[in-house]
Amino acid sequence: MIDMIIYGTPIGKGRPRFGRGKSGNVVTFTPKKTREYEQGVKALAQVAMMNRTLIEGPVKVTIIAIFNHKTKTGWHMSRPDLDNIVKAILDGLNGIVYADDTQVAELVASKKYDDSEERVEVLVETL
Repeated sequence: MIDMIIYGTPIGKGRPRFGRGKSGNVVTFTPKKTREYEQGVKALAQVAMMNRTLIEGPVKVTIIAIFNHKTKTGWHMSRPDLDNIVKAILDGLNGIVYADDTQVAELVASKKYDDSEERVEVLVETL
């Protein structure tokens, strides 16, 4: 089991961007904000996996994105979309906690308001 907390505002995976390379061909790239967030998730995952090997077989991943608000409580129903938050987290764990996110056989995810620090809580369990 891997249990980790990613402090800071939850970030959703950005859509790929397209541009022209030096030779004029079309290139695809990941937005900088997404790339930096996923790198942060990877770094935290590496610490959580210290002295452990990749999880083999199917896994259950629980992701809770918590947004801070002084007056609102309950479910967070604005951007970023939950599926984009999940994708950023799963991609960040890829190759560090498990070999590939195809191993995710069960997924529980939510986003909500709380008056505490913004964060994403992640739990990975073997099935």
